[in-house]
Amino acid sequence: MTASFAAAVSHVISAPRVRALGCMAALSLAPAASALAESVVPRFAPEGSDAAMLPGLAREVSAEPQQSSEEARLEAAPASRPYGAADTFELDIAAGPAFEFDGATLAVLDVGVHWFVADGLSFGAFAEAVYFDGEINDAGGGGVGLLARWHFLRGEDYSLFVEGGCAFVLFSDDTPDGGTEHDFTPRAAIGATYELSEGVRLVGKAGWFHISNAQTGPTNPGLDSVSVMVGLSFTLGQ
Repeated sequence: MTASFAAAVSHVISAPRVRALGCMAALSLAPAASALAESVVPRFAPEGSDAAMLPGLAREVSAEPQQSSEEARLEAAPASRPYGAADTFELDIAAGPAFEFDGATLAVLDVGVHWFVADGLSFGAFAEAVYFDGEINDAGGGGVGLLARWHFLRGEDYSLFVEGGCAFVLFSDDTPDGGTEHDFTPRAAIGATYELSEGVRLVGKAGWFHISNAQTGPTNPGLDSVSVMVGLSFTLGQ
């Protein structure tokens, strides 16, 4: 009878349906077994062993913040250089009137490119258009010149500078009255810049503006005036 009972039990256990139920039971118990191992292994494992550290390491790895692709891109991108840094360039456009104390008035437009040879110090070349409204003659002219500018104070979004330069201009008539059609226009000014947006600055300056032929004509009346100019500068290649 005992042999018959054992054979019957063996037949039942080997049945496919029973084996399937056993597999399902094992799968359902797997999460509970895993949680039990996580709580029991650190308790009984020697302190400092790999087994005791595994659950904590898993939680630390899962808790570490993942760096976003945007943050990675920003970190990889080179930082923009400050305004007026050495080996940077800017395009400068400025215009304004100049007033001569004896009644003559000028309008001046300058467009130039400046290279910062050192931090805050630039040298540039510019094209210039000038309109002269004199007591006798009215004349227009154009020419080219050179300019040096030193930003002696540079803040986060502003700078103060002094500049000096000279241009050679050809006029359509004698300028000033009684002078010649070719003239030099030395100038000096003090001014400021203010950042409007990245790479764009408002520029304002006031100073001395002179016109004369530097004794290259039969007469050289010359003209001194006070100029006020406003414009924009654009940082190039930043």
